[in-house]
Amino acid sequence: MRALSWLAAVGLATVACQSPIDEKPRPAPDLVLERLNDTGTLSLADHKGTVVLVDLWATWCAPCLAELPHLQKLADSFDPSEFLMLGIVLESGDRKDIEEFLREQGVTYPNLLGEEGTKEAFGTFLGYPTKYLIGKDGYIVKKYFGVVGDRLREDVERFVRTGSLESTD
Repeated sequence: MRALSWLAAVGLATVACQSPIDEKPRPAPDLVLERLNDTGTLSLADHKGTVVLVDLWATWCAPCLAELPHLQKLADSFDPSEFLMLGIVLESGDRKDIEEFLREQGVTYPNLLGEEGTKEAFGTFLGYPTKYLIGKDGYIVKKYFGVVGDRLREDVERFVRTGSLESTD
């Protein structure tokens, strides 16, 4: 039965990830969360002036794990002053276990330890992984559910370059 539930979740993520969810621009939540594999906290509001992609994910989520190498590659593709890839790990157990997991996966972009209310702070939560593209002005401009693929890279590249998701072709 558990395998059937997992397959249903993967199927839902696959169907849902076929296209991003258009969002009416709205302010990103002013979260301050503990850093993993680092000390201190990180405030989302402190990164106004930088394009930010927030990934809400969990270590037990198969689609989340499949996406980690692509998100790391995306993070490595930009100057940190222009783009911040930011993971928020939720519902994944002990901090030390999560930190070890991140090291084993080769994830070096910043990840934060989510807490109760974190996912709800972004609005309606559909499941893992959910990503939010946040503009330099601190507004959420697009929401992505599931594994998005090349469309995510294209959107981030366009948004960092032009400040818009509209195609100039």
